[in-house]
Amino acid sequence: MPHNPEDDWTRPIPRSRRGEPIDDWEMPAKRRTPPADQWDEGGWVEPRGRREAPRDLPTDRQVQGERAAYRSNEQRRPAGQRAGGQGPGGAGPRPPSRPRPPGPPPRRPRYKLRRFLVVFGILVLAYVVAMIWAIGASWGAIGRVDATPDTPSPGDASGKNILMIGTDSRDDLTDEERAELKTGAVEGARADTIMLLHLPDGGGEPMLVSLPRDSYVEIPGFGFSKINAAYADGGAPLMVATVEQATGLPIDGYLEVGFDGFVDVVAAVGGVEMCLDEPIVEERSDLDLPAGCQELEGKDALNYVRMRYADPRGDLGRVERQREFLSSLVNKMTGPGTLFVPWNLHDAGTATGSSLTIGDDTSMLDMYGAMQGMRSISNGDGMSVTVPIADANYSTAAGSSVLWDEAGAAELFNALRTDSPLTIEP
Repeated sequence: MPHNPEDDWTRPIPRSRRGEPIDDWEMPAKRRTPPADQWDEGGWVEPRGRREAPRDLPTDRQVQGERAAYRSNEQRRPAGQRAGGQGPGGAGPRPPSRPRPPGPPPRRPRYKLRRFLVVFGILVLAYVVAMIWAIGASWGAIGRVDATPDTPSPGDASGKNILMIGTDSRDDLTDEERAELKTGAVEGARADTIMLLHLPDGGGEPMLVSLPRDSYVEIPGFGFSKINAAYADGGAPLMVATVEQATGLPIDGYLEVGFDGFVDVVAAVGGVEMCLDEPIVEERSDLDLPAGCQELEGKDALNYVRMRYADPRGDLGRVERQREFLSSLVNKMTGPGTLFVPWNLHDAGTATGSSLTIGDDTSMLDMYGAMQGMRSISNGDGMSVTVPIADANYSTAAGSSVLWDEAGAAELFNALRTDSPLTIEP
């Protein structure tokens, strides 16, 4: 029997949308059954030579024209043959739309976040390396001295105690600098400033205690004399031993600066602002300061902290100015503009470090604690006192001296030793 595809009821039937007519005469032109010569046993076969070449993308005006023509043709067709859904024809093909032009896929947000994290990590690493460089250079510029005494230690105590000494050494000054700074030509070195910084355990309030340079105490191996003579007789080790014996407190760190170093430190931070209630004039040191707030540096800063002849309170007024000036100096040295900017920290740190001398057993952690303690005191979060005095003009074989109040001094140092609240009047 001959095979006639036209009459084969088993041939595939084109699918239609739900609601569309199946008969060819009821279907839109684009969905009608193809001619019989275009069918094969495998289904639809597109005639050769009829494949259309790809066309260029239509313009907006062409798209609008095609849509208008499509709507006009649909309105002229019978209701049953419309593709708009009014008759049994159901929903027809949508009007032509402008194809989306090809382009690169949109960039994913995670690549931007990954790039940001990489750049941020590089910047943080560079900052850390720069800070390590600045801190290392500053620490390496500091001088070292053996400050360990030969005498036995008073024993363990609460907190840490840092002994800070300002000497009147003129050995590193030229004749011109001595004349400019009005330091005189005395040979040797004595302790011109003596302060004890106590840092309590647990982050409590630090305390800065001034020990007047003319304090009359016992110097191990030399008998009673003024406390500043200990530095002249035995240097840093004897100075530490004398303070430990007089206070009963173990010394955990030692820091020293001379005349020339003090001037360099003040210059490194650009001067220190001091506010004076009244003018100060001292002919012996050529000090002439007006009342009000002003920046002190050079010889004015040095003579301001050393002045005592124009002060009616003498050495007691002097130690108060020294504590006030030192607190302001450390506060400026540890400001954000210096402490957290690597190049500023390097410049100020190396200039300051080359002017300082610390004990061999004084660690970087001790120095950091001392700076933070002084900064807290300058911000009003600590106490600054002078050892209780019984007689500021006590006549001794060593000359006019300062005699401590034994009961008050013992109470003060016992409070520091046990980290107890201070009960005496500052």
